[in-house]
Amino acid sequence: MGRLLLLAAIAVATRLPAQTIEEYRWWVNDDPATLVTVTVAPAMEVMVNTDLALPPLDKEFNTITMQLKDGTGEWSVPYTMLFSRGTGLVNGYEYWIDDDVASSMSGSIGPNSLVDLIADLPTGVPTGTHTFTIRFSSENGTWSVPLVSAFESFVSIAELPGVTDLLLFPNPVTDALGLRLHADAARTLQLEVLDIRGSRVLDLSTWSVSGTTRRTWDIGGLASGSYVLRLSDGTGAANLPFVKP
Repeated sequence: MGRLLLLAAIAVATRLPAQTIEEYRWWVNDDPATLVTVTVAPAMEVMVNTDLALPPLDKEFNTITMQLKDGTGEWSVPYTMLFSRGTGLVNGYEYWIDDDVASSMSGSIGPNSLVDLIADLPTGVPTGTHTFTIRFSSENGTWSVPLVSAFESFVSIAELPGVTDLLLFPNPVTDALGLRLHADAARTLQLEVLDIRGSRVLDLSTWSVSGTTRRTWDIGGLASGSYVLRLSDGTGAANLPFVKP
C-alpha cells in the first residue's frame, strides 16, 4: 500500500517549473540518519517503488519524506506520506470464543499449510449463537486485525438421538458452510438445503458419519435469504437454520 502511494508523491513533487531533475532524496520517520540521496542521469527512468531500500522498521505505520532537486540546485518542497510496514509471511494464528480472550487457543502455520479451524473448535459449547474471533501473526511480530464470525451450536437434537455436539459454521455464511458433529454409531445422513417455504433448493446428497466428523459444502450459488440445513437418517430429521446475506 505504501509503495503505491510513492508514485502519487512523485507525480505531485514533479509539478515544478520545467527543469531537469538531477537528484532525489528521502528519509523515514523524520530521522536524518535514514537520509538517502540518489543521482538521476539524463533520460533515466526512476522506479521509486522498487528502488527504495527501506531500513528496518520497528513501527507498523511510518512516514516517508521525499524531495527532488532540479538543474538549478533547488530542492522541491518536502512531501511526506504515511505507509504501513510489510508484515512478512504469516506464521501463526490465535482464536477465541465469545470474547473470552483469556481462553484463547493458538497454533502455527507453515508454508503452504492448511488449518482446519472447524476441527479445532472446542466441544461442549452451549446451545445457541456464539462468536468466533481469529487473528494471524507474521514473521515481523505483528498481528492482523481480528476477524469475527458467528456460528451455531447444538448440544443435541431430539429428532436425531445419538447425534450431538453439532457446530454450524459460520452463520451467516457467504460461500462455504461447515458442519461438525458427533455420532455415537455409524449412520448415513441425507442432507439438503430448504428455503423458508420448505422447498428443497440444494441436494447435498448423503454423508456417512461415525464419531466426530466434519464436512463443508459450497453454497455460494444460493440467493440471499434464510434457509435450513436439513439432516435426516430415515428415522428422524432435524433442521438447522442459517442465513446467507
